[in-house]
Amino acid sequence: MKTFRYSVLLGSLLLINLQNSFGQSKFSVSVNLAPVYTHTDFSLPVPLPNSPVVLTEYAGRAYGLHYSVGLMGWYHFSSKWSASAGIWATHQAIGKTNITYNGVASSTTYQYNHPFNNYYKVPVQINYQPAQKKLSPYFSAGVSFDLRGTSYVDLFGDGTYTAVKFGKPVVVTPLVGVGLIYQLTNRLSLLTQPTFQYDLQARPANNYYHAYQVSLQTQLIWHL
Repeated sequence: MKTFRYSVLLGSLLLINLQNSFGQSKFSVSVNLAPVYTHTDFSLPVPLPNSPVVLTEYAGRAYGLHYSVGLMGWYHFSSKWSASAGIWATHQAIGKTNITYNGVASSTTYQYNHPFNNYYKVPVQINYQPAQKKLSPYFSAGVSFDLRGTSYVDLFGDGTYTAVKFGKPVVVTPLVGVGLIYQLTNRLSLLTQPTFQYDLQARPANNYYHAYQVSLQTQLIWHL
């Protein structure tokens, strides 16, 4: 009987200790949803037929509207500083490309109807929250590891999609975010943060290439 009582007492003390540790956890997790706008300007030199010395410009401008969902995890170094990482899956929705070739302009609008036409990012960020108020500014900076996406193309126009991949396996893209965090309860916070990314990878074959994306990251954060 004494052994049983000691076991109950020890178990109770352990539970209390775990609850206290849980309440003081430095970890948080979140789910996020974001609309995403992409913009690309590019130009390529193209040799004219029978005259490889004289070049003309093949230029384009592309726009896209997509949406992203994901999961994130935080580690809090202090009340102001934290690090976070996770994975974002972006589904391409609609896009438009304007092309100019030999002075002739054309435009194409397209939709991504294939359910698996997604691309993935692994963001790694350092975050700063200057004030521990119910509503506070929130700043983030870091990089995302952009995984090579798979596109599904109807090559023959018969409704059969073929999976193709373009570009490097992984591209590192810097990102910055400035927003607001609102404390809903002791455990839950809502973060709304416009986030900007710019593509810095070298493309020596292009005359120029500028690509960026802007997203409105909305995250529901659970503090463990």
